[in-house]
Amino acid sequence: MHHEYYIPKPAQQPLKLTLKERLGLPEDYPAMGDAIEQGFKFDVVASLAHETELSEPEILNTLNLPDRNKVQRRKHRRFTRVESNRVYALVEAIEASEALFEGETCAAINWLKKPCGGLSRRAPIENLNSFIELQQVLDLIYRLERGVFN
Repeated sequence: MHHEYYIPKPAQQPLKLTLKERLGLPEDYPAMGDAIEQGFKFDVVASLAHETELSEPEILNTLNLPDRNKVQRRKHRRFTRVESNRVYALVEAIEASEALFEGETCAAINWLKKPCGGLSRRAPIENLNSFIELQQVLDLIYRLERGVFN
């Protein structure tokens, strides 16, 4: 008599959503551009704080963003285009640093908060208020991923 043994199939790892997906932000650039132009809703800050090791006040202070009360007084209750760009820069920096630390959000956030020689002893998270600053942070991450330290 021949007995077959049950061999379970290996469990598939659930797909990990990107930070943009977890925040409800578009992944593609035309849609992201439109979302930035409209202005992100204030709730994106609470969602970002929930998904990372950052607090809401820390995000607002670091990116020079107005608090909830100031945004609520606005007609459309959204961040401006410029403010939304800063939030987007933080999301991009977090995603890039998570890739550097192989998906470890806590390690990525800790790295973003520490001063770096490659950024004139400033923390990467402090360098996200303009496009050029974001590019410097992303360039630093790119160099670290490839082992280029100068």
